[in-house]
Amino acid sequence: MLTDDRALDSMVCGHAPEFAHPVASASRVYRGSVVAVCQDGTIVRAGTAAPPSPIVAIEGIAQYGQDNTGTSNVYGANSGAGLVPVRKGAWALPFDVAPTWANKGAPVYAVDDETVSLTQTPEGGDARLQVGVLTGIDSTGTPWTYIS
Repeated sequence: MLTDDRALDSMVCGHAPEFAHPVASASRVYRGSVVAVCQDGTIVRAGTAAPPSPIVAIEGIAQYGQDNTGTSNVYGANSGAGLVPVRKGAWALPFDVAPTWANKGAPVYAVDDETVSLTQTPEGGDARLQVGVLTGIDSTGTPWTYIS
């Protein structure tokens, strides 16, 4: 799980509409984290075990950090529920196991707010939410996940 903001490489591509969401109570998101939208429209980091409202789906990548835990002013103006823009597109997300071109077009699932996987249900675990699809691997070997 992320413990601070991060910057991710992205590619320009067509995708679905993007929305800003408030952060769920007692939750914090980091810039660059994979976030999920809850039934009440709030967002939490992917992999959150007990969100205040049930998670519906992965929404995209948080564009900045927002702390709604009520315990920190580290984020200054970004403390409280706020509205965090969530981006879609193609992202260089780290995989738990490196994919190959044979996996192109395969569903990609959230392990947590930082890491993705080609495995939907790990051995002995619960089903993971789909983030997007493996869109390709660039010349440096970096896999790209398309979130629409």
